[in-house]
Amino acid sequence: MLEQKALVKEVFHGSVELEYEINSSCSGCASENNCGVGTVAKAFSGKTQRIKVSTNNILSVGQWVTIGTKEANILAASAITYLLPLFGLLSGGILGQKWLVELLALPSLSAVGLAIMTAILSQQFGKYWLNKNQNLSPCIIIVSPRVS
Repeated sequence: MLEQKALVKEVFHGSVELEYEINSSCSGCASENNCGVGTVAKAFSGKTQRIKVSTNNILSVGQWVTIGTKEANILAASAITYLLPLFGLLSGGILGQKWLVELLALPSLSAVGLAIMTAILSQQFGKYWLNKNQNLSPCIIIVSPRVS
């Protein structure tokens, strides 16, 4: 399980908005200065990200929590986020070439349009599916004590 410390920024009924700092393990790597990933990681260091997490815990603004995500969930969400639109683009392009260009004798630009449209539709479907499946989202695993 991957864990990250986060700060409670807003409290809602049944959920909280958390803010955490984007970090990378590139600083421990010997190839940090010669690697493109290390360069990109330096550009994003010190930046924060906000997410909304469902919880039944009673939390207050300013309280620290630890959120966790299973590695398999990250792989599944990454596949849906990146591979699904890619397959939509490729399948739309192939179908557009076969149906629109070869069978209906439309211009090649129509196949490109269909490819872009199927990529956007598959991206929106993936977004909807990820929002609907709460088991893929991070959960609060440790609640730090409140500081008075």
